Amino acid sequence: MVEAYQSDLKLFAGFLQDAGLPVEVEQVTTDVLRRYLAGMSAAGLSASTRARRLYALRSLWHYLETTGLVSENPCRKVSAPRRRQHLPNYLTVTECARLLAACDDNHYVDLAFRDRTILVVLMYQGLRRAELLGLQLGDVDLEAMTLLVRRGKGGTSRLLPLAEQAAQAGTDWLEMRPDCACSALFVTRGGHPMSAVDLQRMFRRTVDRAGLREGVTLHTLRHTFGTMLLRQGVDVRTLQRLLGHASIETTALYLHVDAEDLRGAIGRHPLG
Repeated sequence: MVEAYQSDLKLFAGFLQDAGLPVEVEQVTTDVLRRYLAGMSAAGLSASTRARRLYALRSLWHYLETTGLVSENPCRKVSAPRRRQHLPNYLTVTECARLLAACDDNHYVDLAFRDRTILVVLMYQGLRRAELLGLQLGDVDLEAMTLLVRRGKGGTSRLLPLAEQAAQAGTDWLEMRPDCACSALFVTRGGHPMSAVDLQRMFRRTVDRAGLREGVTLHTLRHTFGTMLLRQGVDVRTLQRLLGHASIETTALYLHVDAEDLRGAIGRHPLG
């Protein structure tokens, strides 16, 4: 990390020299910093690279300002380059069916039920990996049809309506679940809580058996949940609550459509 900061600061010093400007902190102005960012943009550097180099300068001037070595901070009025946000990667209905069907190809029947339940919960409840692994037996109320997510991002909890598919899969798994002292909902055959490594290995094996495309991850199932609900007409505010997003801007990333969606929308124009 220190070496990275040193490298970024040396690059900025080189820019000052090439521009015929004094390499002195007192002489660096907001306009100079904006010229530096504009030059990097013109050179084709990515937004993330430009943002990282600006962050190094911000850290330097923050230190200089807090120690009283400078009276003004030129970085305050310089906005960081906006990084390109990638659209969520999600599965089609057919791909979801293939993934669930691949769970049956397991030597151990109990693990087949467990793995299927895990994937159903991810697909139909939109949980994050840590939230899934944090589920306890008491968090599932099959009578009230609710699912309590205690370990949400940022330490927040949320009570979700339990999807019928998740309830059915959960019922089947609880009948097969090992009788053990562990209170975790998902456990190994030895009765120990599933770890992140256990979950990842299971998922990769199932994806391989299903023959799905490259780039499918556990988080893809959460994106699938969000995308499917939006396409069924669920509003963004409701989806935000279901996904446990702190910011509506994060949920808004699901408001994406592909070319086929656009063609279909145009085709439904009332004027024909």
